[in-house]
Amino acid sequence: MLFARIDATNAPRFDAWFAVLQRSEQLRDGGVGQGWHPDEWRARAVDESAPRVFRLYSYGPSLDRPVAVGALELTRDDNLSFIEASLFVDPSERRRGYGSQLLGHLEESARDLGRPTLVVFVIEGASEIGTGANRPFARRHGYRVAEENVRRDLAWPRPTGELDRLWQQWLPFASHYDIVAWTGATPAILLEGRAHLSAIMPAETPHVDLDVEAEHWDAARVRHHEKTTDEMGRDLLVAAARHRVSGELVAFSELTVSRQQPQTAYQWDTLVVGHHRGHRLGGLLKVTTMRLLSEGGYATTKITTFNSTLNGPMITVNEALGAEIAGAMVAWRKDLVEPVAT
Repeated sequence: MLFARIDATNAPRFDAWFAVLQRSEQLRDGGVGQGWHPDEWRARAVDESAPRVFRLYSYGPSLDRPVAVGALELTRDDNLSFIEASLFVDPSERRRGYGSQLLGHLEESARDLGRPTLVVFVIEGASEIGTGANRPFARRHGYRVAEENVRRDLAWPRPTGELDRLWQQWLPFASHYDIVAWTGATPAILLEGRAHLSAIMPAETPHVDLDVEAEHWDAARVRHHEKTTDEMGRDLLVAAARHRVSGELVAFSELTVSRQQPQTAYQWDTLVVGHHRGHRLGGLLKVTTMRLLSEGGYATTKITTFNSTLNGPMITVNEALGAEIAGAMVAWRKDLVEPVAT
């Protein structure tokens, strides 16, 4: 068996890599689902100079015929104490030890990159929440749960008048804020504030067993994020809250939808800065991005979001919007390098 990194611009090898991932997702979701699309992986794996880039790996009798595939998400300047990974085994090739072999190679690659901790993210379907095969597999290989997330789906479109009702219910709590919105590129006047929110988000959101630090974001990185999203074939629908007294952006929310396969829209980042919480800003921002989705005329039938089980306030917002549990995502952690005794 051969393990090697593949070039995302090599069409035959990338197509073979993605086919394994797609078959794995289809088995999990009960047939053809609304998982990842090829361009979404390719766009994030071609620019080695990017602040965050995916390195794709195949394992099998040849790079054109992988039986298992994986990825490492390499950051340039942020959170260098760990590296995130994904792993997929072709359903027809399971229970033959290929997942274990690939995981071992990914661990070695992480060590070679100087990352002492590997964090593997696994999505569980609705029928396997808390009982997925990843759980005994991960523990058998020395991993522990670093974070539990719950997936919720919101049927779309919403009943007539529902978004307006929630808007009117939440708006009185936000009398000191203005809600602004845009599609695609951030208005230049908001770039600095937008970059700051993305920079502090990792440190502002709850984590169980990961020491996550603020990231390095500036206007150029925001533009790179927007460009990559467009190359993924997705539209970016964004709302932000601006504090009237200070003029600062203090919250933002991103909703994204594929132009080619818009059936499922995905909630990406949502953040309300700590000392501005309690004003229903998260709910108002989500209603605003949903209005953008409606105005765009997308053929969307559901909105999917993931939340840490620790993030009670955001879970409350999503449930108020009507979202229902539809799956889970587990982050498994393994320390690859033993800490030095002092």
